[in-house]
Amino acid sequence: MSEYAPEYSTKERVLFLIKHLLWAIPLVVSTKLWFLPWLKAYGEQSHCYDYGFMSGTESLFYGFFVGIPMSMVLLIVLIEGPRMLKVFRLEQNPLPGEKVFRPTKYQYGVRAKLKPYAVIVILILLVGFSIRSVFWAKDMIKMTESSELPVCQLQSE
Repeated sequence: MSEYAPEYSTKERVLFLIKHLLWAIPLVVSTKLWFLPWLKAYGEQSHCYDYGFMSGTESLFYGFFVGIPMSMVLLIVLIEGPRMLKVFRLEQNPLPGEKVFRPTKYQYGVRAKLKPYAVIVILILLVGFSIRSVFWAKDMIKMTESSELPVCQLQSE
C-alpha cells in the first residue's frame, strides 16, 4: 500500500467541477432572481402575517437565527457524518481508496481523528449558537413590536 492516497485525474477533476456547477449555478440564480426579492417583500410585511402559533416576524427571526445554523448542522451531518464514522472506526484518514485533490499522506490513529473531532466541535458550536439565538430572536422581536410598523397592505392570492 502506498504512503499517499490516490489523486483525482484531470478528467475526474473537470467532471467533479461540472457536476457541482450543474446544481450550484441554478441554485444561485434562483436565489438571486426569486428567493431574495420574495424574502425582501415578505420581510417588509412580515408583521401582517399570523400563522396562529407565530407571526411572520417571529418566523423570520427564528428562521434566520435558529433555522439557518441548525440547517447547517443537519447538512454537515448528512454530508460528513457517514465518512466521519468510518474514519473513527478504521482510524485512517483519508479512507482506503478515497481519492484526494492534492498529494495527501495517510494518517492513522489519533491523528486521523483530528479533522472529524474538529467537525464535531464546529457542530457543537453551531448548536450552541442556535440555542443562544432563540433568546436573541426573542429580544429582537420584542424590539420590533414596540416600534411603529407600516400599515399592512397584503395582496390577496
